[in-house]
Amino acid sequence: MTIFYLTLTFSYIFYFMARISYEKDYKIIGVFWSILVITILVLTSGLRSGIGDTSAYKHSFDLLVQDPTSFRLEGDFALGLLSLLLMKISTDPQILIFTTALITNLFNVAVFNKYRSYLELQVYMYITSGYYIVTMNGIRQCLAAAIIFICTKLIIEGKFKTYCICILFIATIHGSAIIMIPLYFIVRQEAWSKKMLILMILASLGVLLYEVISPIIFKALENTQYAHYSEFDEGGSSVMRTIVNAVPVILAYLKRKELKEKWNNSNIFVNISIINLVFVAFGMFNWIFNRFTIYFQLYNFILIPYILKNCTEGKEKRLFYFGFIVCYFIFFYREQVMGMNLIYHSDYNIFDFYNNTKGLLMTLR
Repeated sequence: MTIFYLTLTFSYIFYFMARISYEKDYKIIGVFWSILVITILVLTSGLRSGIGDTSAYKHSFDLLVQDPTSFRLEGDFALGLLSLLLMKISTDPQILIFTTALITNLFNVAVFNKYRSYLELQVYMYITSGYYIVTMNGIRQCLAAAIIFICTKLIIEGKFKTYCICILFIATIHGSAIIMIPLYFIVRQEAWSKKMLILMILASLGVLLYEVISPIIFKALENTQYAHYSEFDEGGSSVMRTIVNAVPVILAYLKRKELKEKWNNSNIFVNISIINLVFVAFGMFNWIFNRFTIYFQLYNFILIPYILKNCTEGKEKRLFYFGFIVCYFIFFYREQVMGMNLIYHSDYNIFDFYNNTKGLLMTLR
């Protein structure tokens, strides 16, 4: 876990420096610190040799290298197409891992910068919530989520046609992205309106009556890539994860007046946070629902820091800020160290990476 602790520490420090620079109108310096954050996140993720399904993606890349004609332009084909393009540069499967890490983290940090508040807390949540580690496991879905995340502006501006086209394209990376099309209309509703309250009540009833409605849900999914989850019998996520994901919803409700006055776009972030909580709650019964939260959690990393920075003052602000850091670190340690016994492996070191990059640049010249 040492590499993750170092990544967390330096990302926090560099993004804190970026936030201070932006606040003092030193935009170029802020961009510099932000680039350092991206670099750290990309190197840690892109040079890994294990974690989750990383090995499976490497194996798929190797198979495609051996037989490029096996590629089919159907289903979730986009990553295969990307692999074909990357093969022209290198046949080392690490290039796919590094490229997906680059795109995913670059897009996520770019959106953090666009909707910045406490930048250091945004990246702190990104890592300690476990989401950053999930990007190294659910590679395709996290790549799709990052591209959807950068399309947030389209939701805010109400450009449905453009947004819909983007989602259809993203669905070629991971078919589950289609869920974001109907959700477009839900998240644009007024936060805490009657429609959203009805949704929350129905969702709560759904959680309580899960055993009754679950057969209906899995019947609807039987022809999708998630059909096998109906046979999944290893439980779901922890109650603690549900509690953690309830925090932004609770804070948003308590500070709803301040949010409405100070942030015109808060409705979208609050509503997505509510939807995220609904799926996490269902995820206590079956992991399939947690897979969908990959699209929603990113919005919490903007919502909570904004509330802490702009909707709290004095002692309350300091209490929330430091309490936030302590609680999320405890959650990170509990979930990733105690729960998963996560260990980082890499076949590369920074000096090998530097020499290989230097050699590539010399070849291109």
